[in-house]
Amino acid sequence: MITRIEDLSPLFEDRCWMFVLLARQANVAVILRRGPIRWWHVTLWDTRHDIFEGGQWFRGRMYPERCDLSPDGKLFIYFAGKYRLGDVARGYDFTWIAVSRPPYLTALALWPVGDAWGGQSVFIDDRTVLVAKISKHHPDHPPGPLRVFEYGSLKKEDPLRNAVPCWQRRWVGIPASVQPSRRYVLYTAWRKSSDGMTMQRNATAKTVQGIAYDPYPSRHRSLYTLYRPDGKPVAQFQAHWADWDQRGRLVATVGGRMLEGKLKGGKLLWRQIAAMHDEKPAPMVAPDWAQHW
Repeated sequence: MITRIEDLSPLFEDRCWMFVLLARQANVAVILRRGPIRWWHVTLWDTRHDIFEGGQWFRGRMYPERCDLSPDGKLFIYFAGKYRLGDVARGYDFTWIAVSRPPYLTALALWPVGDAWGGQSVFIDDRTVLVAKISKHHPDHPPGPLRVFEYGSLKKEDPLRNAVPCWQRRWVGIPASVQPSRRYVLYTAWRKSSDGMTMQRNATAKTVQGIAYDPYPSRHRSLYTLYRPDGKPVAQFQAHWADWDQRGRLVATVGGRMLEGKLKGGKLLWRQIAAMHDEKPAPMVAPDWAQHW
């Protein structure tokens, strides 16, 4: 295990990047690793003991920003697609929303979507999901014990409309001083606090009239700044993803590495707690308990 890493820049040479969804009420997380090219890999992370369980691979397109993990960490809802005519013929369409047991992607429930315009999905509680733009579920993949609501069925004043996936929880956006779009608010940064410390992620990639606003996970590295309780910046770093985990630790991903950061003597030092950069796609069949409700 590598400790006392000061410079993370060499890790960006990995031919992959990772995004993490932290469960809201359990020491569980799902890691989505992209690479090589169109391949995605799911890993289940026990954040209390730092135990990692590799799961299934998926070749196609996944949309991490439209995924969510149930509060207890036992169900994963995701939006994905292969854009193949064969899937359309079998009733799955080009894209779909599915619910699985992580770290497996084998669908328990599945709703064909067809395009990339919908697919936003949020867990309201352990067995209630809010989804956008769905049709009738696939006959082989019923929702079982799930309660399912559609955004379109909710009144404008319904507070459920404000529900966000776990990866957005407690992040507060900083609006840009100029708002060129009337359809949505542009944010130049997002902040999240833990035990008096505040972490800020600056928008760096997509722009509208010169204003950076990238709100979603991507392969682009982001600049993070740590602030002390008095508001003074104490450290900066770049990462593909960073957050405070359920234990309040600073954790981040760079390339295919999972890292824990600590301030020591005024310096931010990192410890590598997992390395997944050398993983290669391999077939895997979900166990029986992960194939049925």
